Amino acid sequence: MADAASGDMSSERGGPGPGSRPAPGPHHHEGSIKETLVSIIISLAMAFIAKSYVVEAFVIPTGSMAPTLLGKHMLFRSDQTGYEWAVNPWYYINQNADFPAPLQGADDANRPWPDPMVTDPMTTSRSNIEFAPDPRTIRERAGYTPPPQVKRLRMGDRILVHKYLYEVLPPRRWDVVVFKNPENATQNFIKRLVGLAGEEIWLADGDVFARPAPPSGAGTDPAKDGWFIARKPDRIQRALWRTIYSSEYCPREPVRDGRRWFHSPWSGDGWASEDRTEYRCDNPIASRLEWDTVNWPITDRVPYNEVASRIMPERPAFPVADLRMRCGVRPDSEGLKLSATISARNHEFQAAIEDGRAIVRMRPAGASEWSREDWSPLPRQALAPGRVTNIEFWHADQSLSLWIDGRKVVTSTYDWGPSERLLHVTGMPGDDYFDEPSTALSRPETYTGAAPKLWWSFDGAPVTLYRVGLDRDLYYQPVARGDTPGLATHPARLAHLGPDQFFACGDNSPASQDGRLWNRVDPWVQDIDSELGVVNRKLLLGKAFFVYFPSPFMVNDRIPVPDFGSMRFIR
Repeated sequence: MADAASGDMSSERGGPGPGSRPAPGPHHHEGSIKETLVSIIISLAMAFIAKSYVVEAFVIPTGSMAPTLLGKHMLFRSDQTGYEWAVNPWYYINQNADFPAPLQGADDANRPWPDPMVTDPMTTSRSNIEFAPDPRTIRERAGYTPPPQVKRLRMGDRILVHKYLYEVLPPRRWDVVVFKNPENATQNFIKRLVGLAGEEIWLADGDVFARPAPPSGAGTDPAKDGWFIARKPDRIQRALWRTIYSSEYCPREPVRDGRRWFHSPWSGDGWASEDRTEYRCDNPIASRLEWDTVNWPITDRVPYNEVASRIMPERPAFPVADLRMRCGVRPDSEGLKLSATISARNHEFQAAIEDGRAIVRMRPAGASEWSREDWSPLPRQALAPGRVTNIEFWHADQSLSLWIDGRKVVTSTYDWGPSERLLHVTGMPGDDYFDEPSTALSRPETYTGAAPKLWWSFDGAPVTLYRVGLDRDLYYQPVARGDTPGLATHPARLAHLGPDQFFACGDNSPASQDGRLWNRVDPWVQDIDSELGVVNRKLLLGKAFFVYFPSPFMVNDRIPVPDFGSMRFIR
């Protein structure tokens, strides 16, 4: 009653009562419009200032950085494994292959091209996933569902670039940078910086080796000391692992019409690993789970680069030994011992856990003694019974590391130079390739000792494994143009970088037009720097740091829906 009376008295005095609103007048409405317009103008001004002086947006046009950054592409999803992956355009509307057709898989009359096929990266069999010339034949293929005849092209990622960061801070190795194409100054390129100013670069067996560049005019001798391998920081390395297989993508129908078309790449005596997303061993005694290197060769194949059959042959693939072995381990009881081993480069590399201790180590193939036996105690109980512990063994950039539940617990390195590295993977020191055919290092068959073998070993308890996966690192291919080896890929063609020169390569190494293969310098660029294969400091536009608008989903092939889940910082 008191509140009501108070309200009545306030009204009688002509003033607003508690909680009441003043009656809107004409000036109030005009003020709201004015404030809104001012806010819009300020926002536009701030955006213009940011674009002009801080950041700028770019669109990724091609797949030279795939799958880190995607250009225009098709998106496939296997109905058997559920795996989703991007593939570069197959068909173009001009002879220079600059403009991909918006509808892939059909000609100008919307007639399907013959036999378009893609391969699910989680299987080794080549099978139709999306396209088929005759729907009646689809049912004969394992796990295939009648698809549309054509596929609409998806747009590339949109990124933000720090424009003036390098005016304050020097470029760092592994930065993803945007720069003017030295071959055509009207184009902007995006690549990863692998060589810094004042260095000499040699890409050997897929890795980056560097040393201080000799003085200008002094000849370069690859046999001299000073080489070191360029190792990636952990956060960048984790972002660059490329999945070869992971057990959660086991096909749902590996047998069709009484015939098996899929076999797991992992197998071993006493192990149940076929047709399963998790692997099981009921035997507590020593057992081994091995990778099938015959049917699942470990190479630098990039699924994004797959081409429609009958258009052109597959690109050559090189063996890769920079790998990550991973799985979730759930032992039934205490006392489990495990190890992960990679055999490559005429050596064995291993991570092991037992009795609350861990170690990473290496030894020459056939040797009985390991390089080290200094076990490190684990900070807490690992491999607890009934609990899943995530284990990762990294072998990358001549370093070994063991990760438990996302935390690095032990690490070690080995420091071979590029010549010694090539000795272990080809049987001949890198320096000796001066006297060999110029393209010898550009042929995959040269790398006879690089093909890895790998296995998990367990002892002491029955165990179940989850998400059993294998990933590979980036591999910078030793490409050649005709009989001329690419820059930095051969001891006779090392990349010699001056005080304002950098060397850049694409993450999609087999399909990247980068410093390895540039063979001309734009006339407008020659006044800045006339040297082939390098990026001058003055050509750098900035550092790419964020994907703010990934390739969107399309509803009814018309309405773009942002893919917020793929917004990310660029590593």
